[in-house]
Amino acid sequence: MEERSIHPDIGAHEPGCPKLDTPEAPAADPIRYVDVFCECHKYTDPKILMNGTDVAWPAGWTEEQAVEWRKENGLLPPTGHEASI
Repeated sequence: MEERSIHPDIGAHEPGCPKLDTPEAPAADPIRYVDVFCECHKYTDPKILMNGTDVAWPAGWTEEQAVEWRKENGLLPPTGHEASI
């Protein structure tokens, strides 16, 4: 199982989320994207983060929903370069 950590974009989590204080961040890789799933996400639409490919998903969204949304919105990277935190 892949180790999960906080995303470096402060917009990846809502204020007050305990994950904001986690010092560890994912490795930078220009062809890799990160899906941020967290119950702190109270919004209803996916939030594209500052690098333009990472996405913070609304609370309750599944990885399958995220893949479908990415397909519909043209945000899929080459196969094998995805990560979830």
